[in-house]
Amino acid sequence: MEMKEAKRRVALFKIADGSDSDAVSDILARLLVAGSLSMGELQTSRDIMQRKSCENPFACLFLAVMFLSQRNGNAFLRTTKGVELLKTGGYLEEDKQGVASNDEYARTVEDAWGKAVLAAADLDGDVVVKRSNAAGDGWFFQRNLSAVEALSEGFAALAQVAVDGKPLVGQELEAAIGFEGFKLNPEQVAAVKMSAERRFVVVTGGPGTGKTTIVCAILRALMARGLEPDEIELVAPTGRAAQRMGEALRSQCASAKGLGEEMRRKIESLDGKTIHSLLGGYPPNWKYTAENKLPLKLVVVDESSMVDVHLMKALVAALPSDCRLVLLGDKDQLPSVDAGALLGDLVGSQNAPFVVRLTESKRFTKEFAESAKAVNDGEAQKFSALTAELDSGNGEWLSTFGSKITQNKCFRCLVAKDAKPSVCQDRLSEWAKYYGLLDGGALVKLASDLELRDDEALTDGKKTPKAEAIFEELDRSRILTVVRKGPYGAAGVNELLVKQRFGGRMPFNPLAKAGVPVIVTRNTPSRKLWNGDVGVTVKGRSGMVVMFPRGDKVVCCPTGLLPEHDLAYAITVHKSQGSEFGNVLVVLPDDVNHPLLNRQLVYTGITRAKKRAVILGTSAALKHAIETKVERDTGIEPLALKAP
Repeated sequence: MEMKEAKRRVALFKIADGSDSDAVSDILARLLVAGSLSMGELQTSRDIMQRKSCENPFACLFLAVMFLSQRNGNAFLRTTKGVELLKTGGYLEEDKQGVASNDEYARTVEDAWGKAVLAAADLDGDVVVKRSNAAGDGWFFQRNLSAVEALSEGFAALAQVAVDGKPLVGQELEAAIGFEGFKLNPEQVAAVKMSAERRFVVVTGGPGTGKTTIVCAILRALMARGLEPDEIELVAPTGRAAQRMGEALRSQCASAKGLGEEMRRKIESLDGKTIHSLLGGYPPNWKYTAENKLPLKLVVVDESSMVDVHLMKALVAALPSDCRLVLLGDKDQLPSVDAGALLGDLVGSQNAPFVVRLTESKRFTKEFAESAKAVNDGEAQKFSALTAELDSGNGEWLSTFGSKITQNKCFRCLVAKDAKPSVCQDRLSEWAKYYGLLDGGALVKLASDLELRDDEALTDGKKTPKAEAIFEELDRSRILTVVRKGPYGAAGVNELLVKQRFGGRMPFNPLAKAGVPVIVTRNTPSRKLWNGDVGVTVKGRSGMVVMFPRGDKVVCCPTGLLPEHDLAYAITVHKSQGSEFGNVLVVLPDDVNHPLLNRQLVYTGITRAKKRAVILGTSAALKHAIETKVERDTGIEPLALKAP
């Protein structure tokens, strides 16, 4: 949207006349141009003002910032964050004609925010409510306040109740934690014991610490005490995460010692589903509510860091009084897209008796783990000392990177601050070629095999050796981007690489060749496909087919029948959550002031790697990202979560 059109649309709302109105209108128009504020949100702001008989244009600006805050994942708006929210919300990646620079805009909002805070006093009431808590003075939308208060009470009630208090010890414990090929560490054993003894348990840990591994042990312990499969649900916030949960559980069953046939059958009958599917219906009109409880005795939630306050409120409200709740997640990963950072709030409760922290990673070496910790701690200088810089100027950088001696390490591939996008694009092309994503590469060759047309993977949905080889090659590497658009975003990288597959031009149908990675962007149960599923195009009997891994099976879908999807040579870090790949290239935007540059994104990106991770970008962007932490304001009082 152009600035002229944005101002025209703001003028439709007839904010009060005068110079103050002009200043507010300019800021609101800027937010519309940046895509940070919608016309619907502007209309709602105007409706609230009319409800309160308020004509102060700065009150409209204050409400716009409340929407910005909510979009940034905050349930609670701290007034001290208003200027930063306006700067971030009005940030433009590209200069637009007739639009003030980002620096000029920043000075404008600094002058305006103080007046907006004063005007907010006229709004306090039933739709927006002022509150003071440990985080300081701030404001809630009433809907968010109700959710936060209900969750605080619900979590506190859960935390204070032990189901029966019977310890899990001796032979009963050994029967639950026995596996072939690996042994649960003391932290994991503590989580299993707590899950048997308490109604509410939060298990947090980084990648490779075995959060999902303990699910099978928890089920064995509780089923031995009488729980039946129809009293248990395994859930996650996304369809793909739910699928992975079921796949991981079946893999653990295969390694379980002394697991009788009946117990194995019961555990393997369980499968993951989304929280939305569990609750039924559509928000806020769920099938299962506080008045119609779920008929369950145990609910295990994976990837709980991605669950927002409203969805978690609905789940907690629907739990019967004798139902256990186990939350699994990494508090340091990116939080939910919508309001709240619940896992971090829960884990942050001091000495909380319901929290188990897993610290021993089986995926990373000490060196990689220390690099990830340096990112989490915001220590950019330490991170640089722990990671090697690859010389991208010579053509051997990837050969060196790919050698065995570099396994389980993190690297920096730095480009000059004023480098042209083509420099970064050259590195991306070299990566794609090295990992077999372009013509002549391993993935393309495997996916182009004409014998695949008659393989049982395509005819019967079995994960045959040919299909397994394709999926292994597909997951050998992945490019992860911080942003979605532009030359450093997922869309730009995908366009760059698919053009190289099609002779330098953007094809009408990018899926017309074999070996093209694809990511599904909408849950489609009728096709057994979920948002986040990544597959690859192969040649079927009747045309191109996209083949997706699904445990020990595959799901195939003709390209013409695919639900909403994108290319997946590169995906955003957000889309990669919960996944893991052999080697990862994390691409940072070139603008050091980009609002998405933060340590949670860098941490989440590099910890998707099982072998090696490379960060591609300028040293200034990397330093800024590591030193910038996104703080969510949920408004939950930590003391309310302490059990006696």
